[in-house]
Amino acid sequence: MTDDPRQAPQHEPHRPADGHGSSPQGQPTIPAGWPKRGRDYGRPQQGPLQPAGAGVASHGAGPGSIPPGWPGRRPQDRIVLDPGKPTWMDLVTVLAYLIIFILGAAVLVTFIPGFREQFTEPDGTLNEGSFTFSINLISYSVLTVLALIACWKPFIASFRTFKQYGWLKIGLIPVIWFVCIMVNALVVMAAGQPIKSANQLAIEEMTTQVAFLPMVLVTVFMAPFVEEYIFRHLMIGKLSRWINVWVCVVISMVLFALIHFLSTGFNFDPVQVIPYLTLAAAITVAYVLTGKSLAYATILHVFNNLISIVVAYTLLPLLPEGM
Repeated sequence: MTDDPRQAPQHEPHRPADGHGSSPQGQPTIPAGWPKRGRDYGRPQQGPLQPAGAGVASHGAGPGSIPPGWPGRRPQDRIVLDPGKPTWMDLVTVLAYLIIFILGAAVLVTFIPGFREQFTEPDGTLNEGSFTFSINLISYSVLTVLALIACWKPFIASFRTFKQYGWLKIGLIPVIWFVCIMVNALVVMAAGQPIKSANQLAIEEMTTQVAFLPMVLVTVFMAPFVEEYIFRHLMIGKLSRWINVWVCVVISMVLFALIHFLSTGFNFDPVQVIPYLTLAAAITVAYVLTGKSLAYATILHVFNNLISIVVAYTLLPLLPEGM
């Protein structure tokens, strides 16, 4: 029996079961393995088990999370440190600072039997530079120990600021110092004469009579740490809990500048304040912008003093006397 070809079954074109290939209307569909239409690349498909927006909020490294730097990922939050509340140890340290430097208790060490004789020359004159340095060494040793006891935890924690833009912050330290030098140079040019305070002259005199390493210990490490603890960590970091932070900034800058004229009874030429105000402004703003980092403020202050001491021991002796 011969089959009639007119009765042969009509075969339809093959269509994949998953819907890929050509659509019934002749429009091309997404090839197998490609992301389906209506699904955002790199984001998990929303379903009954995943609330809307979950893909954007997820910042982890799991499947479907948004890679760092891609649109939809929130920028990293700026690190802001909490200096903590004032403590009894803070009060003890501040009182010790006031008693030693403001009330002049540091001179009490001169009544120790034999202390003054250690700095008396054979002709009976007193070696003023070594004598003053020794008093500062004892004073800052006491204050450094007290300040470390009071703030060693927040001080170590403040190094966290370098987790964000660490190399940039480190690179800005010499830049900030250079800007301060340029501002001071402009002030000197405007004044028409070198500007040196009594504090600066006393330091230069000490460099001619005191060895380099002991001088570095006191003026480069101890003094900056104590001053940053008092004028930045306490006066801005902790005082700003109750007073606007920028009001605290002004208070800190003014007191920091004035404290360097304590030895003259605050009798000074107003122009002499400019270098200290410049340094105070640079350190204070850096302290606030780095999230109240005591470590960054201290490092910036240490860098400034280190350059000054190195110049005092290497270049100043080469200059003509009186410059």
